[in-house]
Amino acid sequence: MPELLRCVPPNAIIVGYDFSTGGVKALAFDLSGNTVAQVRLPTDLWTEGGVSELNLMQLEGQARAATRAIAGALGTRVADWGTGGCGISATHHTAGRIDGRGNQVRRAICWNDQTLAQYHAEGLKRLGGQGRVKELTGGPWAVRYSLSHLVKDEHALSETDWKRTDGVVPHGPLAAGYLTGRFDVTSVSSAASTGIMDLRTNQWRKEMLDAIAKPEYRTLAWESLPDIIDMNQPVGPLSDSVGLDANLPANCRPLVFPTLDDQAAGLIGGGAVEAGQVAIILGNSAVVNSSSARLPQSGTLDAMKLNWGPYLWMRCYSNGAQFLDEVAGKDWFKVEEAAKVPPLCNGTSVLPFLLSEPSVGVEAPRVEWHPANTENRAVKVRACLEALAYLLARAVREHEQAGQIVTRVTVSGGMAKSQLMCEILASALNRPLERLVSDEGPALGAAVAALAGLESHLRKQQGVAEPYTAADAVSAMVRFRDRVDPRPEWVKDYARGQDVFERWLNGQRPS
Repeated sequence: MPELLRCVPPNAIIVGYDFSTGGVKALAFDLSGNTVAQVRLPTDLWTEGGVSELNLMQLEGQARAATRAIAGALGTRVADWGTGGCGISATHHTAGRIDGRGNQVRRAICWNDQTLAQYHAEGLKRLGGQGRVKELTGGPWAVRYSLSHLVKDEHALSETDWKRTDGVVPHGPLAAGYLTGRFDVTSVSSAASTGIMDLRTNQWRKEMLDAIAKPEYRTLAWESLPDIIDMNQPVGPLSDSVGLDANLPANCRPLVFPTLDDQAAGLIGGGAVEAGQVAIILGNSAVVNSSSARLPQSGTLDAMKLNWGPYLWMRCYSNGAQFLDEVAGKDWFKVEEAAKVPPLCNGTSVLPFLLSEPSVGVEAPRVEWHPANTENRAVKVRACLEALAYLLARAVREHEQAGQIVTRVTVSGGMAKSQLMCEILASALNRPLERLVSDEGPALGAAVAALAGLESHLRKQQGVAEPYTAADAVSAMVRFRDRVDPRPEWVKDYARGQDVFERWLNGQRPS
């Protein structure tokens, strides 16, 4: 039986912020996981020259504006937020540079920046390859990890900017800093996304900075890393300036808890906190995450660490909904005729790589149609959905090959609203999918982790010895809407389609 709340008042509100490269959300939840209020704001990225970067002044504005907006949306319930807390989800492997006042030295380089491969290769060579990396940290260093940013900075950033940098801080802890005024701490989840933290000890591994050529820059980088804190230790309350800006009552300064990368937030928001539980997040990127008590035994899955203890195994594909929106149109979900198109689309298929996808050997954009692009909108939509399902099925298989025994698969995100997408995916996996009530997995996950942190923090203050875990908070807040079963008549077709997809990836075009 899950442990029940004892210290958090029953009327408390928990706000989950979700800072992504596509937009910013703030959702207010009650303690049963019901959405009480929500707000959404845009994100504008700097993309000139193939980069993907976020201005930190925009991030500060988003943090303040989202707080103002959610406070207004809560109306008479805003006082209940004062007895609750705040959780933050933000994009993994994204980090910026700030000075001693929290002002920008360099924009945050985002996870999907297409310029990092050469710098990653350069740093990896200095370290002696992935074998040495795994000795130091327990997991691989992938291109998008923010250690690659430091190697790029050696080429692109002036010595003056290196020296005036007070902190190299990930996306989520930056948002927490703009909300609390405290930039000197980070979470286990965020630190794990840098490629510098030892996943086994939750401590920075200084030797990883040997990826940087100049010894003086290694020293500056080491001195700029924030402290790693426990998930139950608050970063701090909303600052007075943020509270005043949001017109919050003087006694309404909810605590902000250590942040989660969006993958970790999607995992716990999908109710996956125990070994064997897999969470698929169908957002702008398409992600397959799982929780495990140990590191992957083989393969090249990303391995990170969760705030509540276990490891996070991850395969994150850049090509998710943004591929679908671009190729099939942003209103693809309105094309009802796609459900009437037979599996395999009468021979029409597509490779779904609007962006490069190094984890599957796709080093450059590769949107290819067979036998040719189609003018039939319904066929185009279904072919795109099938391609993404094959990609996701590939990732689930990678988890199994790395030692994961899959016991449950949950699905969330915008594409999960589509019954057709879920039926295609379930059939490609030949597994049932548990679909969440909330489509906002990362925001809900941030709130769930914050509830676990808040209850644990209050128990410590009040001398309550029994622990309150992340799994307990999941039991309180995460709800499932329905189960989507495989369509038996589709399973063999999609097994055949998967085989064609794999051979196509390896250079053998469909016949």
